[in-house]
Amino acid sequence: MKKILFEDALILKTVKGLRALVRVLPLRVSFAAARGVGWAIYFFSKRRKIAHKNLRAAFAGEMTDARMKQIARLSMQNLAMSSVELLRFPEMDRAYIEKNIRIIGTERIDAKLKEGKGAIFLTGHFGCWELLNLASSLVGYPMVVLARTQKHPRSNDFLNSLRASKGNQIIRKGMPVREILKALKQGKIVGMLSDQDGGRNGTFVRFFNRLSSSPSGVATFALRTNAPIFPVFIFREKFGVHRVEVGESLTRPADALAPEEAERVLLQQFAGILESKIRKSPDQWLWAHRRWKSTPNRSILILSDGKQGHLNQSLAFLDAIRDQRQRQGVAPAYTVSKIVEIRFKNRFCKSLLNFTARLFQGRIPCKSWMREKLLTKNCCQALDKTAADIVVSCGSSLLGANLLVKAQNQARSAVIMKPSFFAQAFDAVIVPRHDQVKQKKNIFITEMALTRMDNRSLKDESKELSERLGLSNDHKRIGFLIGGDTPKVKFARAPFTKLLEELKRYSLQSGAVVLTTSSRRTPGWANELLKAVLKDKAQCPLLVIANESNASGVVPGILGASDILVVSGESMSMVSEAIASGKPVIVFFPGASGNFKPKHEEFLKRMSQKKLIVRTEPETFYEVIQKEISREKKETCAALACDHEVLRQAVRRVL
Repeated sequence: MKKILFEDALILKTVKGLRALVRVLPLRVSFAAARGVGWAIYFFSKRRKIAHKNLRAAFAGEMTDARMKQIARLSMQNLAMSSVELLRFPEMDRAYIEKNIRIIGTERIDAKLKEGKGAIFLTGHFGCWELLNLASSLVGYPMVVLARTQKHPRSNDFLNSLRASKGNQIIRKGMPVREILKALKQGKIVGMLSDQDGGRNGTFVRFFNRLSSSPSGVATFALRTNAPIFPVFIFREKFGVHRVEVGESLTRPADALAPEEAERVLLQQFAGILESKIRKSPDQWLWAHRRWKSTPNRSILILSDGKQGHLNQSLAFLDAIRDQRQRQGVAPAYTVSKIVEIRFKNRFCKSLLNFTARLFQGRIPCKSWMREKLLTKNCCQALDKTAADIVVSCGSSLLGANLLVKAQNQARSAVIMKPSFFAQAFDAVIVPRHDQVKQKKNIFITEMALTRMDNRSLKDESKELSERLGLSNDHKRIGFLIGGDTPKVKFARAPFTKLLEELKRYSLQSGAVVLTTSSRRTPGWANELLKAVLKDKAQCPLLVIANESNASGVVPGILGASDILVVSGESMSMVSEAIASGKPVIVFFPGASGNFKPKHEEFLKRMSQKKLIVRTEPETFYEVIQKEISREKKETCAALACDHEVLRQAVRRVL
């Protein structure tokens, strides 16, 4: 309380000092100083970030980032100039108003006021909105003005005395509703603003293609008293010269509508009018307010490095976001996503961006310049057209790009896999245990790589694949998933040939069918060997060579339709997907020896100890599959259930 009183006294002295100053300074000098103050507010206040985020939500794809920054700066300068005019209210008279303010549409008001129902002047934080109540009073339309009560009481009283200096009555928000109803029933004009966030209990309307919460009070008053609502806006034409536009009164909803729906109809009309005025003069609206604070809309931007495995992990995080929001009661339509593939002009540009991010510990300088100079033109255009609330990426090569896009959108960010620098730069970091990262409040540790596997999708894809191939339940089904070369592990012909021979021998003797797919990393000679050894359709009804045919749904279909899965062990994400299916999993070594990285070896060892996989060499494959294929299907394993909970915690952090 003492802090509030001290702040109140300091603010009051400052405001009174400023009022004394603007009284003696020429108006042009005061405006010049105000523009300088607005410039400083723009560059040094956190409100700049709010303004940028709002502008991207409204105009992404319609205007450049440079234009949005200009609008944000001009908006804050307009706010500062409006403050100068508010401080000069006691000195303004009718002659000043007639000289400096042009009013259009007053004839619409006169006709309605004759009916004796009063009227509501409805506006937003647009132009010099404070000047509307003064001008209205001086030209013969005195108003009862509804004003928000500030937390500093003496300063609040002083500002209200300026607003009421020409005879207007001020009603503080929170005062009894009967004061407003009384004024309307007496045929008076009530001035209200309705462009701030109304909280979760407000009325949601469409505003710049997003739902926004609006206080329902103005609509309630209008419906209870039959008072017309006039949208009134004041435009700053130059310095102290303004234009006031009084629009047609809002159309009253049909009496048959429920009160809540009738309120929504009225507020939606005003939201549409306000949006049209803002589009006409975007620099005159107060962008630095959290207008969409309560919106259920969320836009998720997924950055892709072109690697399907990384993209699948990002999509798994997207699935978790959708699931969490549905748990919160948010309709699926309010969660939208877009995938943009990040393309650098060359390898040097990629390295430079990540080096810069590491050097500055995640605080990349000259972000707009870096984005323009390092990314391809098409990539920049795709990013500029997208407004994002959450940015998701997977893989170390996209860490710098994630930070650039995060800053551009003032978004939350999530990265999957171990970041190679300053992890605190990201809101959520999802890291598999084998990366050996210390857990922190923004770092979430999973047992396996993220996967998109769930029982429902597996069942649907399995059914579709089985029907397409005409598979019966008379024979066991072996899912055969082949990866490919990595920087550390190279497929070797001899062991891979031996494995194929053993797989074919088991298939012929047991009558099991093999459902096979290779990957884009699979060596050409290995693909040719697959086609030669597994050419019998009866034995191998599905053989997908990834570099020749990339049909969608193949991998989930195989995972769902198979009784057992045989997977090459060089891809941790592919092994994780196989485990997530709940089927017995056999992991084979693709090379002459298991030349894995230590963390890779640790992952396979841990999965083996948890009995989620069985590791085999080509020489022992026949005996291993004989034993494993008779095992019962596993339910969702404890490790996977644990990962789901960890993922939910990460999602809650970025939402």
